Amino acid sequence: MCGIAGVIDLAGRRDVPEGVIERMSRAILHRGPDEEGFLKAPGLAFANRRLAIVGLADGQQPMGNEDGSIKVVFNGELFDHVEKRAELASRGHKLHTHCDTEIIPHLWEESAEETFLRLRGQFAIAVYDVKRHRVTLGRDRFGISPLYWTRQGDWLLFASEIKGLLASGMVTARPDMRGIDQIFTFAAMPGPVTCFEGVKLLTPGHYLSIDPGEGTVTEHAYWTMDFPDAGDENPEDDPVKLADELEATLLAAVDRRLRADVPVGAYLSGGLDSSMIVAMACKLKGPAINTYTVRVDDPALDELSGANQSAKHIGTKPPIVQDFRASDALEMYPQLIQAAESPVVDTSCAALLKLAGRVHENGQKVVLTGEGADEWLAGYPWYKIAKIM
Repeated sequence: MCGIAGVIDLAGRRDVPEGVIERMSRAILHRGPDEEGFLKAPGLAFANRRLAIVGLADGQQPMGNEDGSIKVVFNGELFDHVEKRAELASRGHKLHTHCDTEIIPHLWEESAEETFLRLRGQFAIAVYDVKRHRVTLGRDRFGISPLYWTRQGDWLLFASEIKGLLASGMVTARPDMRGIDQIFTFAAMPGPVTCFEGVKLLTPGHYLSIDPGEGTVTEHAYWTMDFPDAGDENPEDDPVKLADELEATLLAAVDRRLRADVPVGAYLSGGLDSSMIVAMACKLKGPAINTYTVRVDDPALDELSGANQSAKHIGTKPPIVQDFRASDALEMYPQLIQAAESPVVDTSCAALLKLAGRVHENGQKVVLTGEGADEWLAGYPWYKIAKIM
């Protein structure tokens, strides 16, 4: 997790007011405590807070291409950067670091906005085309990396968290009842509205084109989710072959996410999703991986026994345990809201927040999780209810 922020003048090339971009950067320090970098040019300023995971010694941002005509700040991780780097080098590009960020400005030289389709990973990106004096903000297909933006008069501001926008001193915190209604209706914030008036969440799979000279801001979709029509599904009817294909796909996905210059751990609840991820990670990297789990003081909810059984079956170390009491949910709720920047309906998130703190205390930066499996593999009970109905 890193963080980005920026301010863009939509009425010319005025200097960004003194201290604004620095305050925005400090507000998201927790996202990237390892390094801080700034890009300042007539009419704009960008900031990056870096959590160093790949290219530890040479991944400082902003990062550019050979002649400095394309500048980038980036939050996320690109899982195929090694292959992309080799492809770019074969076409004559000169790359000088080991960091995944560096492939972005070079890809932008070749493909401009179509670069987003060529990226594989999770990302929130700000690209500055120096020669054209244009800025593009983009977000990954599923919105794993957040990116918020707001237009305040003749200024456009963006940041990885809303608190970064508020720290600028140019954005007033006012409630947006539409966003609050979404939380209590859907138990989620699909966007683009948020709980803060005038602050938008960039839609997953979309990018913003910003032309400061014209003062225009336009949003475009570069990717949308698609499903086959009835009858056009995968024609394979051999369940064994389908299971083998799914396993190979998942194993390749885990392998890509284990690419890091720091140790990678994993959450382990003892459930199917996290256990499968840990088993695949151990198959690829060996059994020494650190795993983390929560011990709840309610025996009906506690999953420690299942996590221990999974670890033993997989052959890895017993999980590192974080205790969580019922009172913790209430005590941590203000901290949880500050992190989420919205009301939180599912109080189990407090346990995850505390578990993340334990990971940090253990000196680890990266963990794998089983998040998203229920969405893709129809694990939630309402999928089964819909099937029956």
